[in-house]
Amino acid sequence: MDQALETRLGTLEDAVATLKKQLDEKDRRIRDLEDIEAIKRLQCAYGYYLEHWMSEEIIDLFADHPETLATYVEGTYLGLKGVRRYFGKMRYAPPTFLHQVMQISPVITLSDDRTRAKGRWYGYGTVCSAPVDGKIDPMYMAVIYEMEYIRENGVWKILKLEFQMHYAYKTLLPWTAPAAKPAENSEPPRDEMSDMKLSPDIWADYNTQYPSGYIYPMHFVHPVTGKVTTENDYNAKLKLVPSPFKPK
Repeated sequence: MDQALETRLGTLEDAVATLKKQLDEKDRRIRDLEDIEAIKRLQCAYGYYLEHWMSEEIIDLFADHPETLATYVEGTYLGLKGVRRYFGKMRYAPPTFLHQVMQISPVITLSDDRTRAKGRWYGYGTVCSAPVDGKIDPMYMAVIYEMEYIRENGVWKILKLEFQMHYAYKTLLPWTAPAAKPAENSEPPRDEMSDMKLSPDIWADYNTQYPSGYIYPMHFVHPVTGKVTTENDYNAKLKLVPSPFKPK
């Protein structure tokens, strides 16, 4: 083989290797984007099911895994059994119940092997129940979700839901709702309740709700500097009060 042909073949092999590397990188990026979109869909589905407390649908979003948990202001519920105990508190939501929490502003971080991911979301919305004297008295809320997800058999599921209530407030608004007239031979209202008492496996020690100043730790580093952010240093200086939910 003459020198010129050998040089051209070497150049061609280098070009093919470069193209393969570029294609592999683009394929990885596409798969990452597909995973992120699947996680967004999972989290938003949670919000829609929560709206009417569709407990079975919510529970089915969680992985049946030893690390599964759900943390709320009162404490942490462990395992799928704990998740079921929390969301199973109300077997059927009454027609007047509305719990609309929008899942917005996600920051999602995939693990290197794409089997796990973490996400931080804002939740904002309202909770309404039966009108009193024809008036709707909604509660407004703003929350933070720190989530962890796991891929099982190719399907993304919730592994950990950690929830911080920023604030919730109620104010009687001058809105009126038409008085409901029960229809003849109508079905009874879907208001069957089970035990609504709080029963976490681990009670929260402190009240981190507004106006405590507490910043729920972020799972991601600074996107520009790559440094760990300073919320833990800030939180260490706070004088948090004991949780009002923990039994005495």
